[in-house]
Amino acid sequence: MTVSANSGVSRRYKTIIEAFEEAVLRHPEKIAVRKQDEILSYLQLHQKSNSVASALISSGVQPDDVVALYLSRSIDLIIAMLGILKAGAAYLPLDKSDPPTRISSILNAARVSVGIGDSGGPDEVQIVEQWVSVRELVELGNEVPNAIFTSATPDNKCYVMFTSGSTGAPKGVVIPHRAVTRLVCNSNYIDIGADDVLVLFSPITFDASTFEIWGALLNGAELVLYSADVFNPKLFHREIDKYGVTILWLTAALFHMVATRYIKLFGGLRVLLAGGDVLYPHVINAVFDSYPDLIIINGYGPTENTTFTCCHAMTTKNRPAESVPIGKPISGTEVFILDSEGNDIFSGDTGELHVAGAGVGLGYISCNATANMDDSENPFYVDEDKASGLLYRTGDLVYRSENGDIFFEGRRDFQVKVRGYRISLEEVRLAIVKIENVDDAIVLVDKLENGDQQLVAYLLKNSVSNLSSDSIKKILAESLPKYMVPDLVCLREDLPINKNGKIDRKNVIELHKRGVPETA
Repeated sequence: MTVSANSGVSRRYKTIIEAFEEAVLRHPEKIAVRKQDEILSYLQLHQKSNSVASALISSGVQPDDVVALYLSRSIDLIIAMLGILKAGAAYLPLDKSDPPTRISSILNAARVSVGIGDSGGPDEVQIVEQWVSVRELVELGNEVPNAIFTSATPDNKCYVMFTSGSTGAPKGVVIPHRAVTRLVCNSNYIDIGADDVLVLFSPITFDASTFEIWGALLNGAELVLYSADVFNPKLFHREIDKYGVTILWLTAALFHMVATRYIKLFGGLRVLLAGGDVLYPHVINAVFDSYPDLIIINGYGPTENTTFTCCHAMTTKNRPAESVPIGKPISGTEVFILDSEGNDIFSGDTGELHVAGAGVGLGYISCNATANMDDSENPFYVDEDKASGLLYRTGDLVYRSENGDIFFEGRRDFQVKVRGYRISLEEVRLAIVKIENVDDAIVLVDKLENGDQQLVAYLLKNSVSNLSSDSIKKILAESLPKYMVPDLVCLREDLPINKNGKIDRKNVIELHKRGVPETA
């Protein structure tokens, strides 16, 4: 089954720089970016990034080179991003908390020779030939004001973002300009205007930051940089209120936590986007009860298709019931629901989601797309019978309802066999989170010393819960077959959340291996 948002699949997209310079012409004196008391107007940001671009070009940066960013969440970061793009190059964000071996692997894979840092590059990493600061680049660029900028095309790469690979080695997804402008300019799922204020809260190595940064700067809106490195609910609430944030993105895990513990944080918002995992209807409806004018958007999509593939906007007029759909394709996107042989399936049947259109990346660094849809190491492939450009196989199982909405069923790789039964870990998790006073959950498969396997569920209970392991199993037995009821249920008042705001599956597995007890 093929579903598309036909408006925009074949249209000519602008580059990020073209869209930004149009915003500068419309709003030269308007605040573009702010971090606490430090602000830059659109014109000032334009001028400083021009200086950075001039310096990079004079330093030998060539079109389509990759320049590393080893910067904290700062105004210098935004200046550097724009300067790199104006030089015709692409930026590669690095996570300062990553170990040197991973950073070295990433820099080596992307063939980076120049990096921009707060004060040099990471210790113990010798791959990059030259590290410079934004201040040094601005000063150098002011001395070469007549540098000729390289005009990128919409199909040129604008950034490289590394994700975890199935082999354990990180994979660098190459994203072109058109994919970003397709995401945030004149799209069908959200209207961002010059009166809006967005906050950069996500790590820059997480592709939600693509929406936050360019959603603001390519539409003449204001971008507020969250001032702390980690989520502090009081500080976050204070900055959202103080600077009048109107559009906010949160991961599903953070959305559920904020909605159940700090719901007043949503008070001044116009639009709230959440995603990265399944959203719970009862939590969304509780938010609507408090803020009936709010628009909540479920945003779904892999990094390889540039942040969002499908979106589902909700108001009090279309509250979710049993489950929340991932919705329909956003502008410039075409999706295919296929069986394991690559054939279209009927509406209502479950299949794997494949994606085509302007949002699909250019592939992985140093890894060419193939004509083989079944290549497990490279899910980018070519099929001219379906689409003119690359397709991407998501690994996500979905189905399409009669009204055209697409629903997420689970991951292809989260389907496991336990004692001969095929089990969807996602189905078990969704059954658990429907239980009252359970805020979230994660389900694992544990291999015992005798070779047998057992299902293990870690539950995030709220402070008023009087649930027990036995009561959870009893409730689940009412809706799940016996073989899908977890053998071991661990109730906790906290679960580790990773730097991207999602429940940290690997960390939970480590907790389980170490035998960390339940919390009372």
